[in-house]
Amino acid sequence: MRWSRVLPSDPSSVTVIKDAAGRYFASFVVEVESVPLPPSDSEVGIDLGLTAFAVLSNGKTIDNPRFLRRAERKLRAAQQSLSRK
Repeated sequence: MRWSRVLPSDPSSVTVIKDAAGRYFASFVVEVESVPLPPSDSEVGIDLGLTAFAVLSNGKTIDNPRFLRRAERKLRAAQQSLSRK
């Protein structure tokens, strides 16, 4: 058994799971105290859209990741290479 981290307190329940590869995983339920986050001076609103992935209230624009178009280009090149062989 290999521990990924030390448990912060005694577990109240344990769930053992076996995946398709035959590995076992144990999930422990423990009780921990919540610690509030420190106050922040800056706030940013996020607007999700179609032309841009996100537009922030401070004016910054985050472009859409084009995973499908990039994959289509790679597939097109691979198909052309295969058809020539």
